[in-house]
Amino acid sequence: MKFYLSLVLLITSISAATVSIADTTLYHIVSQKELQTLTQDNIYSPLSIELEGYIHFSKLELIMSYANDAYIDRKVLFLLQVTFDDDDEDLRWIGDNPDYYRGLDLTMVEQKAEFTRNQDGLWVLPKVFQ
Repeated sequence: MKFYLSLVLLITSISAATVSIADTTLYHIVSQKELQTLTQDNIYSPLSIELEGYIHFSKLELIMSYANDAYIDRKVLFLLQVTFDDDDEDLRWIGDNPDYYRGLDLTMVEQKAEFTRNQDGLWVLPKVFQ
């Protein structure tokens, strides 16, 4: 019985020490001009870093509402896909709104795709993300 109890305790402690951490894929909308002018040494630092201290990211299902609201007047628009480690201390969540508290190293960007517009002038999600 003592052996069985020791074995259970050992398995429990190993399980607790090896908790799997999943990664989180998020998206950031950026205009062509912002990406070009706000990137230095391959680090993208939008004005939100200076003003608020972070870069806004979003889940994919919220992207189109943001694109067709805050970014409707942009001429060229891109969507960046970044997968963060869940233990990344610079990625913080407030409700459904994740924010990244430093400049984005563009080597972290897995995909970058350009939005198109439909016949009504609204942005359409790039096909690679559909």
